[in-house]
Amino acid sequence: MKKAHWNAVVDTLLLVMILVVMFIGILLGFFIARGGGPQAEKYLWGLHRHDWGDLHLIFSLTLVALVTLHFILHMGWIRSMSKQCLGLHWLVTLLILFVLAAGIVTASVAIKRAYPGRYEQEEQGFGPGRGRGSQYRQEVLPPGERPGGGGRGGRRG
Repeated sequence: MKKAHWNAVVDTLLLVMILVVMFIGILLGFFIARGGGPQAEKYLWGLHRHDWGDLHLIFSLTLVALVTLHFILHMGWIRSMSKQCLGLHWLVTLLILFVLAAGIVTASVAIKRAYPGRYEQEEQGFGPGRGRGSQYRQEVLPPGERPGGGGRGGRRG
């Protein structure tokens, strides 16, 4: 297969992956419930919110692999533009891009830790859900009472 054909295939797959990752991200951000609450609200089209998150991760990693392949296929252009526009060796340009990407990832992780979202606050016990699995906790009953309120209410004798 010619290089132009590979470029067309990779670029088409890139476009599809970008659209899929964006679509799932929008679903997770705006349409599928998070945090405490009824589990039924966390399902869409038969998939739980965590399943959608797993798909989002898989498609995102596929996107990263395709972007890497895209850079490899366009290495000649990167080399010539680095020298022509920036006056730098292409390895220096790639190193600068790598450092910038690592800085963006580090900054986003730092911001997420400094300003946790609603789900993280619930995990830490600050939100209304009071942590994972809180919807399944039972009330603390006085001694002798049975769950559900049935029975005599006193101790069995």
